[in-house]
Amino acid sequence: MKEKILDAFKALGFEMEELEGFGYGFEYEGKHFLYMYNEDDEDFLSLALPAVLDIDDDNNVGFYQVMDKINGTLKFVKANKLNDTMWLFYERELFGGEDLKQLPSRMILQLESGLMFLRRAMASSEEESEDASEVTDSDTDSDGKEDV
Repeated sequence: MKEKILDAFKALGFEMEELEGFGYGFEYEGKHFLYMYNEDDEDFLSLALPAVLDIDDDNNVGFYQVMDKINGTLKFVKANKLNDTMWLFYERELFGGEDLKQLPSRMILQLESGLMFLRRAMASSEEESEDASEVTDSDTDSDGKEDV
């Protein structure tokens, strides 16, 4: 099945680069994607958009809140934490009757949609944080004491 999927990507014009231990990498619209095959389950198809968001001490809670929002809202696309970064995945079972020339392009578009959702959620979260800090700042006067 792996060869059929690689042939489908090639037919779509993708140049697949084998990455030791990961599968195959390819570029689309300036983004790096991975086709991750499972030797033990040929009917399992997984595409990933790796390292879309870094986690650090400043955004630890926000990272998990956004990940939860993605997983609870989006269909097909799921977010996971790997090596202190968020990865987006689209995984599915292959039954044998799929149009392998259409399937990869749909999966890529869904992953891009997930990335746009992530970016909007992060922008919204940053705006909410800024609004909250403005309210906090306006509650104190110039000497830092709370207005009564």
